[in-house]
Amino acid sequence: MQKYVLVKLLEKLDEGTIFLASEWPLHVTLVANFVVDWEATNLYEKLSSLLERHSSIQVTAGDDEYFGPDQSIRVTVLNMNNELKSFHNNLVSVLKNANAVFDEPRFLEEGYRAHATVQRELRLNKSDLVTIDELTIVDMFPEGDINKRKVLQTIKLSA
Repeated sequence: MQKYVLVKLLEKLDEGTIFLASEWPLHVTLVANFVVDWEATNLYEKLSSLLERHSSIQVTAGDDEYFGPDQSIRVTVLNMNNELKSFHNNLVSVLKNANAVFDEPRFLEEGYRAHATVQRELRLNKSDLVTIDELTIVDMFPEGDINKRKVLQTIKLSA
């Protein structure tokens, strides 16, 4: 089984793009790392069906905080709203029904805090408007390489 993450890319990347794990584009994580047998669960179809029922979500960027085990990763936290919470919870539900195993389940559902990691050259600033209008599936170990990531598919929300 392979490991994936679901994100909203804030920088456009084409499907099939491979990038270094150390050079993530600016993004908002919608569901953090999970393992699942993608093909056996028809997960693309299940996610597409869910996204057909969701319209785009607008949220604003809030303050910077520090995440990670030693509080060293600077992020901009998004001001959570009911639409984003519901969307995240629906995604998690689909994944759980597909028997996904999550790296850090404590950061799901009630523990979920949408954020964008501050990049070297790009970042969200307080009060920036973020539109969640699509979801991108990223392979966390393409061809078994822990140092790379690969954009698999982007699925648009209904509106």
